[in-house]
Amino acid sequence: MVAAVVAALLAVGGVTWYALDGREGRTDDKATGSTKPTSSAPSTGPSGPAGAPPPDAVDAARYNAGRAPGDASVLWVRKNDIDVTTLGGDVFGPWLVGDAVVTAMYRTFTAHSVVDGTVRWRLTLDTEICRASQSASPDGRIVLAVKDVLHAETDECRRLQMVDLRTGRTGWQQKIVKEGNFDFFHEYSIAISGDTVTAGRHGYSTAYRLSDGKQLFGRWEGSDCQPYAYAGGPKLVAAVSCPTSDADKPQEEIHEVDPVTGKSRWKYRLPVGYRVGHVYSVRPLVVSATNRAAGGFGIVVLNEDGTKRTSLKGQDQYADGCSDDVAHKGNLQRCKVVADDTTLYLATAWTKDKGNDIVAFDLRTGSEVRRIPGSARHITTPLRMEGGSLVVRIAAMLGEPGSLATVAPGTTKPVEILRIPRSAARVEARFSDSPALYADGRYILVKGVVVGSTDAEEREVQTLLAFGK
Repeated sequence: MVAAVVAALLAVGGVTWYALDGREGRTDDKATGSTKPTSSAPSTGPSGPAGAPPPDAVDAARYNAGRAPGDASVLWVRKNDIDVTTLGGDVFGPWLVGDAVVTAMYRTFTAHSVVDGTVRWRLTLDTEICRASQSASPDGRIVLAVKDVLHAETDECRRLQMVDLRTGRTGWQQKIVKEGNFDFFHEYSIAISGDTVTAGRHGYSTAYRLSDGKQLFGRWEGSDCQPYAYAGGPKLVAAVSCPTSDADKPQEEIHEVDPVTGKSRWKYRLPVGYRVGHVYSVRPLVVSATNRAAGGFGIVVLNEDGTKRTSLKGQDQYADGCSDDVAHKGNLQRCKVVADDTTLYLATAWTKDKGNDIVAFDLRTGSEVRRIPGSARHITTPLRMEGGSLVVRIAAMLGEPGSLATVAPGTTKPVEILRIPRSAARVEARFSDSPALYADGRYILVKGVVVGSTDAEEREVQTLLAFGK
């Protein structure tokens, strides 16, 4: 298990960073698409909590029995109760909506109370989930790409499905239009910005209105360059590919697009050979890029008008924690990186001798301004900002329990705010590379994949752990 986690952490950008100087500024490129009528399906509702198993009180009591003074409490533990395929189930989410944490796996959504882990609602779809938006809209809606047919032998995933995470009800359903003869890729980039949701994929893109599923725009007309992936949030950012004669020398651009019309507001052209990696932050806009042929890696910071502010300068190997597995491929924003208005926090790669650090970069100059030291017996990653301070996840490793800490602005010393009991260190280690949430004093770990050789083994997999005072 330790070897697998270390391998995942090391599979990131190389030691060489480049300035990523590109051509930038506003553009008048045509970027329009046709509008087609939506199709809709009757809304279905969730099943109630009746019949849902309770949290695992036995394991929670056992972990709490081993608490030392000052240790956090194990608030609740959940085991898997969803039957998945023999290949296992990838977990989508988590999404925190009000006082519920929502996850989805295979074709089932479950909302658990963050207070006691009880099931608030459960929703089962008629077919499997292929992709999901990384974040929910401010009012708690997400959009999925789902298979056309249950248990289909092919990965034909051309249906979009809106789900309201506040109520556990489905809304509109829409067929992803085929934009051309070669539009058969299904690694959709689903991102939400305002009332727009995208379905980007290789060579094509389509966007729909979040409120009712009406198509807003599609493939850019009159342009050889085409968006293939999007990042959402306070603005809509597109990764755009332009045709070249040499496959080892791709030409890509970063655009901000109008979320209603799809027209480009500005573009920034990456150096030849670089592809867009991930979007670490949308506002401020921080984008990583990779050059696979040359082994290059870089991070560029752009201004609101698309002009370059700076490139980050670093000498370490870095572990941005971006998920590029099959279930989340095409998602530009699933990374363990934190940014505020002035600073980007990025973990270095873990080594067995020194562990890893978190490096703070000034987004105005691109320079390292401070370094938050980690521990050789833990994996340290930035989790979120809270009240101007950085919340740091210090995950279990090599038998040592983990903790949460905060780092005040301008300082380098983590101050512990929550410590995992040693009695729970082994189970916590199984979540070391999984998503985590911290809100209202509760620290919730979410299993990323559920696998078991039998149904009985599947149901013994612990899928959520919640800690608190």
